[in-house]
Amino acid sequence: MSHEIDPQYLIDTLHECVEVESPVGYYPEVHAWLGETLAEMGYEMFTDNKATAYVRVAGKSAEKCVCVGAHLDTIGLVVRGINDDGTLRVRQLGGINYASIEGETCLVHCRDGRTVAGQVICNHHSVHVWAEAKTDARTEDTMSVSLVADVASAEDARALGVTEGAVIGIDPHFEAFDNGYVVSRHIDDKASVAVLLDVLRWLAESGERPAYDTLFAFPVYEEIGHGGAWVPAEVSEYVALDITLIGPDYAGSDEHSVGVICSDAKGPYDWELTNTLIACAESACTPGRWNTQVCFHYSTDANAAYTHTNDLRSGAFGMACLNTHGRERCHVDALVETERLCRAYLMGEGR
Repeated sequence: MSHEIDPQYLIDTLHECVEVESPVGYYPEVHAWLGETLAEMGYEMFTDNKATAYVRVAGKSAEKCVCVGAHLDTIGLVVRGINDDGTLRVRQLGGINYASIEGETCLVHCRDGRTVAGQVICNHHSVHVWAEAKTDARTEDTMSVSLVADVASAEDARALGVTEGAVIGIDPHFEAFDNGYVVSRHIDDKASVAVLLDVLRWLAESGERPAYDTLFAFPVYEEIGHGGAWVPAEVSEYVALDITLIGPDYAGSDEHSVGVICSDAKGPYDWELTNTLIACAESACTPGRWNTQVCFHYSTDANAAYTHTNDLRSGAFGMACLNTHGRERCHVDALVETERLCRAYLMGEGR
């Protein structure tokens, strides 16, 4: 099996994907983009009632159906109220680190289809005005979204279409560097989306078929814990591609590597399937560029599927990422290693 992978395609696809707005549960734009991208490869996308998008690929054997998934949703905000001065009170969608988004521009997606530009600010936003501007905790009670418009009252904001329940996406500010590093918001999990799209491109262009019938899944509720809670009954294995972690508890992990997750906040992944993924990493990945991880403050769609009574085995792996849920950083090497592992798993290696 050829492991030749085009790093520039992965970077370009990641860039394209992160520019498409998809805060948790807001899927119209990203579904349109994904459907068009897949159609260009000759695939037909379909969705379930949870707005998970799928592509089905026939395998060499119909003995079972496996699923590989990468979530489309990103962390974001939802409007919970409008202050008298027209600024927006918000709650988080997913694990927002409020300190990491202070000053960031954003886009408010109104329920009537309009969009309004905004900026995330601390309520005591200026060191020249408030002595506590540097010391206030950054929480949803001390931060707001200020609309980038002539707004001085709640009525002004509502006239632009903003209401409670509007969803806010944080601008990614994608940067790719000549040495292969990428810095952007939403690498989690759009880097994995890029990998799965490249795997699908490879299958279409090479004529290769996976070992078993395969569903490629793209959920939109992972960041709040239930993206993979429902899985089609035919699926017997769900493997999530998601970011992995860098820090003191993650030996051998850096921005060039892929990690196989053995356990996370919900508990262990399936023993045999995880050992299969480890065997795939041993056979397909560059020595020294893969590791195993136990992730404490973290979980995936695969373990959501596993713990919500679906009759399946769960596994997970993905590219290591620095500064998660902020402006994240990884290297294209990690995407390449993730794709090598994914191809090996789909083609039946390690079994």
